[in-house]
Amino acid sequence: MITKTSGTLLNPPARGKNIEVDGAAPADLAARWKEARLVYPLYAALATQFDLAPLPYAAGELPPVRPTRAVFDNTMQWLEIVDGKMLAYQIRQLPPQILNASEESLRALIHRQLIKPDKTEADRDKIDLLLVQYFAMCAAEDQELLRKEITLEDVAWALKPVLSEADPTPLEWCEPLEQILDKTRHSQTLRDLMEEGLLEQGRMVKDSAGDMFYDPAALVAFCRFNFLLRRAFIRMLHADLDAVRNAISALEVKGVKTIDCRNAGLSAAETTNQLRYFYENWRQPFQKDYTHGSVRTAFDQLLALRADLEDALGPKPAPQPSASSARSKKSSVSPAVSEDDATAMMATQPADSKKPKPVAPAPKSKAAPAAPTAPAAPTAPPAKAEAKAAKPAAAPAAPPKPALQAKSAPDEPAPAASSTGVADAEKCLEAIWEQLIAVPPSRGRSMSTVVLEDTKVLLSSWEVAAFVTEGGQESEDLRRAVVARALLALATEKRKRSGNESALAAALALSRSEVSYFQGRVEQAKRAKNTEAAVNLGISTKRLLSFIEEAEKLQS
Repeated sequence: MITKTSGTLLNPPARGKNIEVDGAAPADLAARWKEARLVYPLYAALATQFDLAPLPYAAGELPPVRPTRAVFDNTMQWLEIVDGKMLAYQIRQLPPQILNASEESLRALIHRQLIKPDKTEADRDKIDLLLVQYFAMCAAEDQELLRKEITLEDVAWALKPVLSEADPTPLEWCEPLEQILDKTRHSQTLRDLMEEGLLEQGRMVKDSAGDMFYDPAALVAFCRFNFLLRRAFIRMLHADLDAVRNAISALEVKGVKTIDCRNAGLSAAETTNQLRYFYENWRQPFQKDYTHGSVRTAFDQLLALRADLEDALGPKPAPQPSASSARSKKSSVSPAVSEDDATAMMATQPADSKKPKPVAPAPKSKAAPAAPTAPAAPTAPPAKAEAKAAKPAAAPAAPPKPALQAKSAPDEPAPAASSTGVADAEKCLEAIWEQLIAVPPSRGRSMSTVVLEDTKVLLSSWEVAAFVTEGGQESEDLRRAVVARALLALATEKRKRSGNESALAAALALSRSEVSYFQGRVEQAKRAKNTEAAVNLGISTKRLLSFIEEAEKLQS
């Protein structure tokens, strides 16, 4: 276990932005200087790696043991400058040999953040990261702690050296954190984690905490939550990477030479060798904050690639849960995953309550239909009428075809759906709806693919539900988000093939106006404490923003 040294250095007087030496007791000044020398290597590494400020001393040097008044003032001011610029994700990027080099240095860095009188959101995120980093350092030294279920008491005990008032008492307003963790225990892949919006839900709990976040019991609860969520994230990431590798191998055994991976932003004819190279060189995008759109896009690409490969392999029979299947799952766990994670990975995912009950599929050809060219009409077209006649009498009726409304909220007008030259919004919506009711989502899949003309569009489970089940305003918003994304995907593909700019410009104009509306709806859901609606529409909006970014690059 880590040797937790005396906490005397963690009791200097609170300090503001302006450093006043005159009148301070010599012991206080000595404690502040000792803390400064302890944190300096971390600040110097951050300043160098991210070009935050020129170093006040030569590389590798520490501040002197006995400073002059000028050296003291200059060093303290430099630390304040770096402190104001550094962000949580930058601290996470420090090499382990620097960040974890000294328990005492990490403890001093945490203390500097905790005693700030006016903490910003950036300060909160740094404290959030550093506390879980400190706990992880303790856990790495105590294998018994890793093998057991992590409790609030375990976290409070480990944090005592940096948080003397660490309190394991459960807080009622922190209960959503436990609910999120419960969902992660039933998730098997990163797709499940992202599709449920668990990262966003955790962020929303943190954002809504305000100053209550700094309650010692809340800090303990968030530290435990972050550690367990990080462990689950790594476990599921390994599972997805393993699935990509295994799918590539299976396709090679089948003799498949090329795969359509446009869903993942790759070409329509990627070779298995190219995909194996992609897999072997994939790196976790930790160079930016997790809330940054490009990070989300990177993980979305990995998930989309897995979906493309699974589509190329063809549908699998629904697995029958049994003891042997559980043993099989355990044997396929990556060696890099801990035994705790292997056990958690064996958990069976419960049925998604948001998924619609399957309807009897209409007899259609395997080829997915292109966006219809005839105007939408309230009556079914001939092909649809024949499909209805072919259904058994006992088959449940398909849900009514949704329609895009001209106005979605009493106080917010919806932007008019405009034609993109590929398909207007109503026709696009009908094409998506027809495919989804014809082929219900396969069991165990949290994402579904529809094909419009020759463009594949991936839908989340809640987006599928918005199309195939009757819903209210929330479903209407999600359908509009999917339609905007689909139209933009179609226009982007057309621009790449033919150089046509008009369709892309029209789709971009629609998407930008829709994004503004969706962001307003997300804020309304947050204010109404409707976390599920806020998270679902928030993720769909982020995906639309990613498509907008890609489309804008084609215009530049």
